[in-house]
Amino acid sequence: MAEHSTELRNGHKRTTIKLECGENVALCRCFQSKEFPFCDGTHKTLDSDVGPVIVQTPKPEKSD
Repeated sequence: MAEHSTELRNGHKRTTIKLECGENVALCRCFQSKEFPFCDGTHKTLDSDVGPVIVQTPKPEKSD
């Protein structure tokens, strides 16, 4: 499961998200998600054309 942490750096919030191989995550771009920085679908209720950023990590290669 994606893990995230937010810290203050040089007066700005910085969020780091750690993903496992093969894990996908939808990130909020409307800034209204109750699960921010993750998308919870709130953008669908807004008068906007903004949707989430989808981040996909490669699946691990199978070893023989």
